[in-house]
Amino acid sequence: MEKVRPYLIGAVLTAVLFFSVAQESPGPNNVVLPTWEYLYIEQVAVQFEQIETSGSPKSRLLRSNVLNSLGKDGWEMVQAGVGGYMFKRRAR
Repeated sequence: MEKVRPYLIGAVLTAVLFFSVAQESPGPNNVVLPTWEYLYIEQVAVQFEQIETSGSPKSRLLRSNVLNSLGKDGWEMVQAGVGGYMFKRRAR
């Protein structure tokens, strides 16, 4: 019995882990996962305007009409790089 005890303990722990994970599994298999739309805009297509501030002259705020309109349409910026900007939103 002493030689078998570690194997029995391992088997019990495995069964407990298996059944606890199986109970927390997601619902039915016909659940539709959300899909995403992606949009890439090259950096040269985006123009920035400086916003006048009453603060220190070193602080600079910029505004882009293109990026603001994308945000209003539900696009979320995923990545901003040297070449451009990547956006995503839920597929409609």
